[in-house]
Amino acid sequence: MTALTLKDSTLHFNVASAGASYEGKFSAVHASIEGDWIQGSASLPLVFHRQAAGFGAKKPSAAIAVAEGVWQGALEGNGMRLRLQLHVSHDDQKHLVAALDSPDQGVSGLPAINVNQKDAAFHFEIPVVSGVYDGTLNAAKTLINGSWTQNGAEQKLDFQRSDQLLDLVRPQNPTKPYPYKEEEIAFPNAGAKISLAATLTLPPGQGPFSASILLSDSGPNDRDESIAGHRPFLVLADHLTRKGVAVLRFDKRGIGKSTGDYASATTEDFASDAQGALAYLKTRKEIDAKKIGLIGHSEGGLIAPLLAAHSSDVAWIVLLAGPSLKGEDTLLLQSELILKTAGVNDGEVARTLAFNKTTYALVREEKDPTVLEAN
Repeated sequence: MTALTLKDSTLHFNVASAGASYEGKFSAVHASIEGDWIQGSASLPLVFHRQAAGFGAKKPSAAIAVAEGVWQGALEGNGMRLRLQLHVSHDDQKHLVAALDSPDQGVSGLPAINVNQKDAAFHFEIPVVSGVYDGTLNAAKTLINGSWTQNGAEQKLDFQRSDQLLDLVRPQNPTKPYPYKEEEIAFPNAGAKISLAATLTLPPGQGPFSASILLSDSGPNDRDESIAGHRPFLVLADHLTRKGVAVLRFDKRGIGKSTGDYASATTEDFASDAQGALAYLKTRKEIDAKKIGLIGHSEGGLIAPLLAAHSSDVAWIVLLAGPSLKGEDTLLLQSELILKTAGVNDGEVARTLAFNKTTYALVREEKDPTVLEAN
């Protein structure tokens, strides 16, 4: 959620990653918010109702099976912990239906099929990820002990009845108070007429310090590059600052507290935002202007050398998983690996890659957007 505002009784927010917005008004007693969800050319009525904590932790009164309700679980392994939220209800034909959320992956409403409960046994399948779950309800009907099977691999997965997500377990995240100075700042990109919100961390002492600017990967990233419940740029900034290097990290344009339009921005636009960060650091007396470097991750690993090639103010660059192929080849390889990981057959993979190659060729050759859309 981005650009959230509340004025009098009117609430407004944007979801930049989905190109959507919502505006609604609170009821007189603040029990609901009634408004419209706008996405693309569609406008749909949407009403939010306030519910007490724990409301969803009970079996619904109209349930036809004890498995109905909201459940929380987590898949753990290979150093990762992915929280899951399961919603179980029934349709007008008295058949059980379910949907699965993966909040740490930003995925909601994965539809389930073959949802059934027989005595204490509970089963559902999520075909879009080739997942199958089998579990057993405890006597109190508050816990489902079971296993999740996906692409031939089986993992233990238990669900507990609750509408509150399980706590995140991120021991690597630093905790306050920090042994260094942290400032909330903003710097301009004058050419784009936008303001980028950022955090600057400064080591103890007077300086001037060497400094690094963190450049995130593709996607609507905040300054911590938050993903799947992790905050890698927070961890990296903390480590470097403790080692005596000042760090600037910022929300991408249109994300978090930064202004601008993320959806229409190009890699060159993001490079100009990074140039604004570099110009800002040069104005700070605590920073050694001759020792400012760039640390770029993924797309940031493309932006860092792009900026360094055009600016003598960049002292050094570090590239983390930066692209080593030209953009088209990188995208084709990504598409192939994603499809194969999802279990798509070789024939469909080949057809998709052929379509993508044709699309990229059209983009290179045709500069008129209207003609491109027609093709």
